[in-house]
Amino acid sequence: AFMALVLGLTLNRILSPTIMTQTQLNEQGLFVYDVPRRFNDFALQDQHGAVFSAERLQGRWSLLFFGYTYCPDICPITLATIRQFEQLLQQADAEVASQLQVAMISVDPQRDTPEKLAEYMAFFGDDYVGASGEYIDIFNLARQLNVAFGYQPQPDGSYLVSHSGEIILINPEGHFHGFFKIPHDPEKMLATFRSVQASWK
Repeated sequence: AFMALVLGLTLNRILSPTIMTQTQLNEQGLFVYDVPRRFNDFALQDQHGAVFSAERLQGRWSLLFFGYTYCPDICPITLATIRQFEQLLQQADAEVASQLQVAMISVDPQRDTPEKLAEYMAFFGDDYVGASGEYIDIFNLARQLNVAFGYQPQPDGSYLVSHSGEIILINPEGHFHGFFKIPHDPEKMLATFRSVQASWK
């Protein structure tokens, strides 16, 4: 019985997430606020035509990324990294992974139609959200989440969109909890997220 108890405690310690200090989280790429930040409500549209607002950030952890479907590099790499992180989380804690929400907010509303977003997001995850809307609504939300973006005309008449590459972490109360700095590493994201999630009240 004693050996079983020791084995159980050892397994629990191995499987339980390590609670990191603020400094350790920062060193691993996750910056969290001492007091999570509230932000104003917003109203965008997801790829299925449904309203995507602050209400849909309630009751679960969410990862938000600002990008666009015509992005040549940062966006597909970031979404693929999030997918890798999500798969690692599934192995570590399937219940928590099932509640995680991933959404890309388009900074290119002119070209990113619901149909385009649906096709693009399905490539990374069947339940991934792609949302867009009026420019001013996207700009106001991005500003509150410390995300910058701008448009760069190209010689052929097209344009690229420069934008911040951080992954925004929203807690189950729908508040801006922190952000994952670039470059993103799925294993570091797993360790830091599990720490934050485990210490969440």
